[in-house]
Amino acid sequence: MAKDPSPKVPKVNAPTSKVTIAFPFASIRMDDPSDELRELAAIVAELAEEVAKLRPSDRTDELVSRVHGVITKLQS
Repeated sequence: MAKDPSPKVPKVNAPTSKVTIAFPFASIRMDDPSDELRELAAIVAELAEEVAKLRPSDRTDELVSRVHGVITKLQS
């Protein structure tokens, strides 16, 4: 029996679908934080500092640092 000269290539049927989702805005920015947001950040800072006093740990120190970083960003 003679060999088939062409090797058998497996047939692959892998359809692909691409979906593009477009939003009506390019980015979300907050240009000028409101006074309420600044006040809320100050309250969160006070709470974080109180928690750090009650339960000192590296984690609470990091939390206080993070909230002060947010406040700095809101003021600039």
